[in-house]
Amino acid sequence: MTELANFFSPAPVYTIVSVAAACVFGFIAGYILRSAVIAKHKKRVLSLEDEMLANHSRILELEKQVTDLKNERIKIPGNQPGISNIGLKAS
Repeated sequence: MTELANFFSPAPVYTIVSVAAACVFGFIAGYILRSAVIAKHKKRVLSLEDEMLANHSRILELEKQVTDLKNERIKIPGNQPGISNIGLKAS
């Protein structure tokens, strides 16, 4: 019976080594998984930053168009606020 008990219960040195190996393996696996998640999030952040810059560029372009249209409107006589259209004839 003691031989059977010795067969199923390994020596304490092997238990310590196997637990240490399991800890190292678990740490490495966790590190690899976490690195993959962080890389995925960084890629997503960069994508969102690119999208945000493109949107901001589009907004600036539209604001420039609005400013240009306002400047053209001011140059047309009779459309300025406070100026009377009396005496102007339509062409």
